[in-house]
Amino acid sequence: MRSEGAGLRVFATLVMVLVAGCQRTPPPMAETSAGQQRIDLDRQRDQRERQSAWLQLDDAQRQRIRDAATAFATLPADEQSRFRAEFAQLDRSEQRGWLLGPQIGALWPQLSPLLSYVPEDERAPLLRILHEMHPDELAVLGRIAWRTPPEQRDALRKQLIDVPAANRGAWLSQMSDR
Repeated sequence: MRSEGAGLRVFATLVMVLVAGCQRTPPPMAETSAGQQRIDLDRQRDQRERQSAWLQLDDAQRQRIRDAATAFATLPADEQSRFRAEFAQLDRSEQRGWLLGPQIGALWPQLSPLLSYVPEDERAPLLRILHEMHPDELAVLGRIAWRTPPEQRDALRKQLIDVPAANRGAWLSQMSDR
């Protein structure tokens, strides 16, 4: 079971990734050096990615993040800075994993072997399935993903997409027993 501090860390991370980075309008590009323009373009791309991820979340997840943003805003500045520093120390893959929302983001390190390189035609159905899954099912899937050899992960992901929702629990159990 998570401690209250760990839960707050999860929420603070969500705020950092989704809310703080989603400016409604990108900052204007002034006449600057080519290097600064590249940084500005990268920043705008990241903001678009965050906005797109935000729009893909359901209302309950968005509300959970809004609540986290409110709680985060009430923290003392030094605590906010500490959370920002913790987030900055995560590798880019884990930071981006949080774009998938609170449930999936919290389990990203376990799920990343299965989700890091998803063909475009599998992305939408896979995300729909993952968002439907219970956190316990996601944890089981994470264990399965880590045990699955890299060359078999594409097949595993396709099986997950193909299994009917009503059979998903049994499929996870069967895959977990292997």
